[in-house]
Amino acid sequence: MTNALQLTINLSALADNLAALRRMTTAKICAVVKADAYGHGIEVLRALTAADEFAVASVGEACEIYEQTDKPVNVLSSPDKTVACGYRERIFPAVSTVDDLRFVSAAGGAVAVNIKVNSGMNRYGASPTDLETMLKEAERLHLRVKSVFSHVYDLSAAERQFAIFDACTKPFSDYIPQRHILSSHFVRLPSYMHLDMVRPGIVLYGYGHECVKSVVTAACGIVQIRETTATDNIGYGHCRSGRRRTVAVLGVGYADGYRRRRDNEPRYVVINHRLCPVVGQVCMDATMVDVSGLDVAVGDQAQILGPLYGPDALAASYGSINYEVLTGLGKRVKRIYRMEHA
Repeated sequence: MTNALQLTINLSALADNLAALRRMTTAKICAVVKADAYGHGIEVLRALTAADEFAVASVGEACEIYEQTDKPVNVLSSPDKTVACGYRERIFPAVSTVDDLRFVSAAGGAVAVNIKVNSGMNRYGASPTDLETMLKEAERLHLRVKSVFSHVYDLSAAERQFAIFDACTKPFSDYIPQRHILSSHFVRLPSYMHLDMVRPGIVLYGYGHECVKSVVTAACGIVQIRETTATDNIGYGHCRSGRRRTVAVLGVGYADGYRRRRDNEPRYVVINHRLCPVVGQVCMDATMVDVSGLDVAVGDQAQILGPLYGPDALAASYGSINYEVLTGLGKRVKRIYRMEHA
């Protein structure tokens, strides 16, 4: 195998996850494939043909997948007015202000929009009291309203957010063909909140519910093996070995998205089915791990992500979340797509 970090994405597992989520709701499913499908690569669209719609973060991402699907492609973020763009028939921009509506209309190509309502997250979205104004302006500009939507930012706030959203949209039900507010949280919330559509993101890729499984493993090769004494330094800075160690150098570093550790938080990779600790700091293109007592050789595989040590565990060493682990894996990381049924 090559020494560079490689991701293996199991498309069968991804299709199975979508099927499992389908069984949990009667609403339409909008598969969220923003950020290069959460770092898995847009090629995963091949496993998501059963989705009703797709969602991305920007019009640039929407154009990337436009030719690969005949399904609606929803843009979730408000338009960046510093970027010139032209919309297409099946790309539906999100709008939060009257200015957004006018920008979309002037850009041309869009036949309908998704109006976003701020139900409490205070990121994007029109004030609930401005929804009527937005609907009237869309009509004036001859833009059809595809949906009105919002976003639940925390399970504990879901009922309050839903109540705000429901109260402001119900009076205009004749003008709103579709309502949606839940992303991956829908798997933990009652069906009355599912409304017309749900938007699974991270749960689609295998995290956040017992009905889904991770679809990715990440591995690289051992590039070099060396012996260190107790006084030898390992890597950048001052990291003394502390004892005699056998150290394996792996061909992965922070340029691949395998970030430096926070305050030397413990981190592991899996070699020969054993958890091996990272020693010293992660370099741009290399990482050192302690393989003392293991029978290893140059060219053996080290698993960075997998069943024994997944994105949640790696995220803990970042002081972060699994989203950042997955979306942070860089373009130079090779992605391999397989159909592997359990």
